Amino acid sequence: EDSTGKGGALRYSAVAFFPLHIGDHVFIEEDCVVNAAQIGSYVHIGKNCVIGRRCVLKDCCKILDNTVLPPETVVPPFTVFSGCPGLFSGELPECTQDLMIDVTKSYYQKFLPLSQI
Repeated sequence: EDSTGKGGALRYSAVAFFPLHIGDHVFIEEDCVVNAAQIGSYVHIGKNCVIGRRCVLKDCCKILDNTVLPPETVVPPFTVFSGCPGLFSGELPECTQDLMIDVTKSYYQKFLPLSQI
């Protein structure tokens, strides 16, 4: 079953393949290709990323710009992945959930449809 959570943002020119479960307050930047099985809540995927087939991104994780995650990669909670191939490169603070809520709410407050740009 395809499902998306509340408060998420998929930027222009990002492509997501379904079936895919996306949690709440997920921010996917532009020029991404997402072919994951599951994206948890409070996740940030940077610009120009490729998320491989059947990847699982747990809650509160971050994928840095230009990262390529190989198929079936599991990204644990509160971690940062980067590079090609995408590998662990850091940890996130416990307040990541609150930060991602702020980011997605701010994006929606400033959002303009393409027809108004």
